[in-house]
Amino acid sequence: MKTLPVLALAGISAVGMGGWYKFHHLKPKTLREYLEWQGLRLLSDFEENYWKSILDENQKLISDLNLGSGTASLREWCRRSLESKSYDNLISNASSLCVDNPKTVKARMIQLYGSADGLISQDNDYKVAYVFRKHIEGFHSLIGYTPKVDEKGNEEEDLDAAKDAFKRWCEDSLNKPVEDTLVRNVKSLCTPKGFSSISDLINQRKETSLLLTDSQNSSKLEKKYNDIKELASWTAENKTSNGNKKDLSDWCKESKDKNFYDQGVFSEVYPKFRYRCLDEQKN
Repeated sequence: MKTLPVLALAGISAVGMGGWYKFHHLKPKTLREYLEWQGLRLLSDFEENYWKSILDENQKLISDLNLGSGTASLREWCRRSLESKSYDNLISNASSLCVDNPKTVKARMIQLYGSADGLISQDNDYKVAYVFRKHIEGFHSLIGYTPKVDEKGNEEEDLDAAKDAFKRWCEDSLNKPVEDTLVRNVKSLCTPKGFSSISDLINQRKETSLLLTDSQNSSKLEKKYNDIKELASWTAENKTSNGNKKDLSDWCKESKDKNFYDQGVFSEVYPKFRYRCLDEQKN
């Protein structure tokens, strides 16, 4: 059997040692260097919303590490851990707790807005948001809801079914992987409208001065009553009548307090209210 000369063996040994030397000196010295070499962006102390996002998304891990419920102890853990030179057992936790790497839509929203608490939480708010957003192109397809329609192609309003589909989409979307378009859609579509009744909306739009029930609009109220008193749509709703503008005033006051989360208020009552009860010359 042939054997290699002693010098050849020494050469192989030198190559092996050289490779080990290079590896040893190329290996990141600290956890900070390791994470940066992985292309991960470390959070700064001043990115409070990002730390809040990590707290929300990693609650179990943070509890297991006894880091409390605030961002200060989390930042301190990262600060200490990132300078560690024996870091193999810290890599997994630090990759979750110390870097900009949100995994869900909810986490990204907390980064951007500081919280996801401003999203719709009440069933009636879902109904109100639905009736005002259902005409947005692609909305029904997005939330996975197909409303029934009558023979004329008009929606047969079922606010309970619509609310269930809308609510399910908003809640499920929060746990989906981060995608910028989905984040924007959840923010814009799953935020409450900020009003419930016709009265609330009139106040929000600063239209109270346009109400014909306002004493300064008395003559306009009478004119409007005379314009509509013979219309079938009006007479059908006013079986008992005073035969004067008080009928219209009473109808406007009663309708103004109706809520958009009740069946038919948005599609039937509100359009009539705007025509009958607001000064159309300024509206």
